[in-house]
Amino acid sequence: MPSIQAGPGRTVRAVAHVHSAWSDDGFWTLSQVAETSAGLRLDVVLMSEHSRGFSAAKWLEYTEACKQASSDRLLLVPGIEYGDADNTVHMPVWGQVPFFGDGLPTGKLLAEACGSGGVAIWAHPWRREAWRRYEPSWLDYLAGVEIWNRKYDGIAPSRETIALARREGIKLVVALDFHTRRQIFPLTLGLQLGQSPTSALGGELTEASVCAALAEARFSARAFGLPAEALAAGPAGVALRGLERARRAVARALR
Repeated sequence: MPSIQAGPGRTVRAVAHVHSAWSDDGFWTLSQVAETSAGLRLDVVLMSEHSRGFSAAKWLEYTEACKQASSDRLLLVPGIEYGDADNTVHMPVWGQVPFFGDGLPTGKLLAEACGSGGVAIWAHPWRREAWRRYEPSWLDYLAGVEIWNRKYDGIAPSRETIALARREGIKLVVALDFHTRRQIFPLTLGLQLGQSPTSALGGELTEASVCAALAEARFSARAFGLPAEALAAGPAGVALRGLERARRAVARALR
C-alpha cells in the first residue's frame, strides 16, 4: 500500500472504535468498512476488534489484512479492544505492538501496551458501570476517554463521562463503536499530523503518525463538525438528550 501524503500540520478526519467481521460480533468485511469510510470522506479508521477470540497469530494476520484493505485514500489502523477478566472495563489499543491476550487486569494491560509503544483509550465507562473500577494510576497511560459512544450513549454525549474527564484531566474522545450501519454517525476525531517538534514523521499519514498524534494529544473530538463538548450543554445538549430519550422509548416499544 502506498503511503498517504499529508501536508505539514494538516488535520485529518478519523473515526474511532470500529469493528469488522474479525470481531465475534461484527459483520462488515474490512473492504466494506474501507469503502464506506472513503465515501464519507474520512482519512483514517481506528479499528478496534474484540480481544476475545484473538491470538498472537491472528493479530499478525489481521494487521496485514488492514494494510491490504487500506488505499491511497484511506488508512485502516489495526487495533484491539481489550476486556478485563469479566468483560467490564474495555480499553482499545493501537500501535505496532504485540497481542497482549484477553482478560488482563486493566492496569497491567495499560502498562504493557504503553510500555511497548502503544496508545490506549478508555471505552464507554458507563457500560456495566465500568467507571467504578477506575484507578488514578491509569492516568499515566490513557490518551483519552470516550465521552460519546454511539452504540451505548446514543445520539447524545455522556454528561457523566464528560464530568469524569474534566475532573481527572483526561482528553475527550468520541467513538462509533461500529458493528452495523446503525452506528454510522458524524462523530470524528481531528488528528493533527506533523506538528510535534520532536516528531520526524512530518505530515505523512501512516499508522505511526496517527498513533503519535493520539499519544501526544494532538486531536480534537467533533460531532456534526462542531466541538463535541459544546453539544453537552446549553440548548443543543438539552435537545440532543430529549431526542435520545425519545429514541430509547421508541426502541423499547418496538421490542
